[in-house]
Amino acid sequence: GISTDSRTIGEGNLFIPIVGEKYDGHDFIGNAIKAGAIATLSDRSLKGKDIPYIKVKDTEDALINIAKYYRTKFDIPAIAITGSSGKTTTKEMVAAVLSQSFNVLKNEGNYNNTIGLPHAIFKLNKDHDICVMEMGMNSFGEISKLASIVKPDLALVTNIGTAHIEFLGSRENIFKAKMEVVENFTSRNTLIINGDDDMLKAFDRNSFSIISVGLESENDIIAYDIKQIDNKGIEFSVRYKNKSERFYIPVIGIHNVYNGLFGIAAGLYKDMSLENIKKGLAGFTPPDMRMETFVLKNGIRIINDAYNANPESVRAAIITLANIQSKAKKILVLGDMMELGKYSENEHYKIGKFAACNNIDLLITIGERSKRTQQGALQAGLPEAFHFENNKKGLDYLLSRLLPYDIVLIKGSRSAKMEEIAYLLHEGR
Repeated sequence: GISTDSRTIGEGNLFIPIVGEKYDGHDFIGNAIKAGAIATLSDRSLKGKDIPYIKVKDTEDALINIAKYYRTKFDIPAIAITGSSGKTTTKEMVAAVLSQSFNVLKNEGNYNNTIGLPHAIFKLNKDHDICVMEMGMNSFGEISKLASIVKPDLALVTNIGTAHIEFLGSRENIFKAKMEVVENFTSRNTLIINGDDDMLKAFDRNSFSIISVGLESENDIIAYDIKQIDNKGIEFSVRYKNKSERFYIPVIGIHNVYNGLFGIAAGLYKDMSLENIKKGLAGFTPPDMRMETFVLKNGIRIINDAYNANPESVRAAIITLANIQSKAKKILVLGDMMELGKYSENEHYKIGKFAACNNIDLLITIGERSKRTQQGALQAGLPEAFHFENNKKGLDYLLSRLLPYDIVLIKGSRSAKMEEIAYLLHEGR
């Protein structure tokens, strides 16, 4: 086996020390050997130390190259999934569908970068029929590296938004970085896109097959007649090739219809039966902190969507909350959105205005950047908008305002740790 973490290394593993922003893995080589590592890579000389090692120019590149080699040992098709938001939920829906007919390997959790994805690939074995790999990035070249490992036959791109715009500067650059996923595609490959996305729908269709999904009528696979069922899931019809079928997904939010469409498209691409596709979607379990819902003893419903946030995903969450059928208060608790750079103030302000215009009764914002969100909401006419500097103060105020059957949606970027609020509410129920 191969490990990049000296704390969890297995007996006989090769240790690969990664140089990160906070830690240098080379400092833990001794610990790795004591824990059972049989050898290590190193980007520097270890002479004078009784440690078997292989010297490489860059340990992260070496990890990627080993993963590339390991991938070539398996003639197994692969699906790559990327986009600005919805990647993880789409991956889980695609895997849920395909698992009805195939033995599927997927990358777990946040193993979607140049360190995590190789570890996922190392789990590939001869019993798998297909692998489904989510790919994240925040700079040019990352998706290219990940695609070179996975060698996808099929790629899915969920949307082009503003996540990581601080590092890439514009949506146009984000588009270029995401589309590295198809840079080695030929006429034998297929790309599935969100055909309602303005940038993706304009993508050149000449070099390989493209299947578009969405709500607009010009798409190849179209969702319509969308109905939320008991605030627990969504039913919708799908039209493709002059056929129409009804589907159900056990999660709320119209943005999840798009995720479901990718699952349907992947199933159809793999010639699965409609029965199995429906069964896979109906049995889908949302990942943690993505529209994760629980009800307190007094009927208060908490929607924990705190895994991450960018302007597009926050708008989708607001629409979801606004569309829930209830006579009780709808409360939105928002933390900071990170990695927006020069766009941060304006994007936070616009989110506040958006919330004010979408039937939100009470807005609680938390964090330095989210002060602008409160200001936007107040400016747009929402009097019940309050700002707090940290999660504890925000939670204390929320508790003072909660009444039976209220609905609370909690969202923010990963570093805001908004799930703390959700979990404390859950523990106190």
